[in-house]
Amino acid sequence: MLALRATGDTPLSIDAIQAWWQARTRWEQIAIAVWTAFLLFVCVRSFVKPTAKTVYPIYSACGYFWCTSQDLYAPDRPEWAQGGYRYSPTFAVMCVPFAAFPDNIGGVLWRLICTGALLGSLFWLARSVASKPLSADHFAWLVLLSLPLSLQSVNNGQANILIAATLVGTIAAVREERWNLASVLIAIGFACKVYPLALGLLLIVVNPRTLGWRVPLAVAASVVAPFLTQSPDYVVDQYAKWLGVLRTDDRSEIDLDQSYRDLWLLIRLYDIPIQRTLYVAIQLVSALALAILVWQRQRNGWAEKPLLISTLALASVWMMFLGPTTESCSFILMAPSFALSIVETLRDGVSKPRGWMLAISVAFFTIAIGMADFKWLINIHAVGAHAWACVFYIGYLLTESQPAALAAEQQLPLAA
Repeated sequence: MLALRATGDTPLSIDAIQAWWQARTRWEQIAIAVWTAFLLFVCVRSFVKPTAKTVYPIYSACGYFWCTSQDLYAPDRPEWAQGGYRYSPTFAVMCVPFAAFPDNIGGVLWRLICTGALLGSLFWLARSVASKPLSADHFAWLVLLSLPLSLQSVNNGQANILIAATLVGTIAAVREERWNLASVLIAIGFACKVYPLALGLLLIVVNPRTLGWRVPLAVAASVVAPFLTQSPDYVVDQYAKWLGVLRTDDRSEIDLDQSYRDLWLLIRLYDIPIQRTLYVAIQLVSALALAILVWQRQRNGWAEKPLLISTLALASVWMMFLGPTTESCSFILMAPSFALSIVETLRDGVSKPRGWMLAISVAFFTIAIGMADFKWLINIHAVGAHAWACVFYIGYLLTESQPAALAAEQQLPLAA
């Protein structure tokens, strides 16, 4: 998260570590301590009990199945393996290296690598894209405030950690005009859950000449990549079964506490007379409206940094509120943007209406996270707390006015 600078001839000596730690601000120390304690707890738990409260064995088994030409998807998936795999064949290829390790070791490595990618992407975002430079304390706030919506995914080893890192990294790569890297990151997110392509499409609206062909090419390459690692017949069969799983995975009418935490949950909860076909149309129209909004903001002269930040936030909240599959752990995809919104509001201030909308959104997310383990008191997931948090955050984002032109500022250091 923050670079360790050597003092003397021994970079990792006790004196060097103490000097580095003492050079950190109080908020930096708190952020490092909190994340380290959380990761230590999760890694120890997953090492001791590698199959408890985790989806990682699903991934590692798929890496093994890919190497041995076995079915990834139910009902033909081997019965001894944990079920529930709904990712693409490309993601199974990505899991192959982890299949070489026992689940207790692989689960720890998976969490550390994915979490490291997420924290690294946050550092990159703060350095390259933040509308105003973030001080060391402000970056520490960003890291701390990203934790609550990340807890569940990191704890159970969800691929959402990696997806969140690719989304944030894509924005930073676009800011630095690293178009190929941005396209590859979008393709990685697409290989995991398809719908992160939404951010790529919005960025094509902003940069049609540079990304209009790169993103489709990278996505196509991610689809073709599995053919380089297995027999064509096997790969085609797995793609067919994957598409079958996606077609039959319908949670639109299941119990509210098990359904997706999106707009459809609110529609069912309040008996709003909207049919599923109309809801799908709303999803598509809202995506088009989002693209038009981003295009208008660019045409109206928004500076690149605030435009990219708002595009990331709008894409991530759309994925959660109107996307195809929104579980509680999926909200890690919103964590970076949501945390940055809070940091910038605390630092710069906003109008009272926008401040209240953000505060209410924070309150709903706090309730959703804090009450998740108290179903005996209230089944918080069945009352749409996550979805209501998205409603107010969307209001906060849509009422953002064009940022005033900023005078050139000297960047504040993130670390001494």
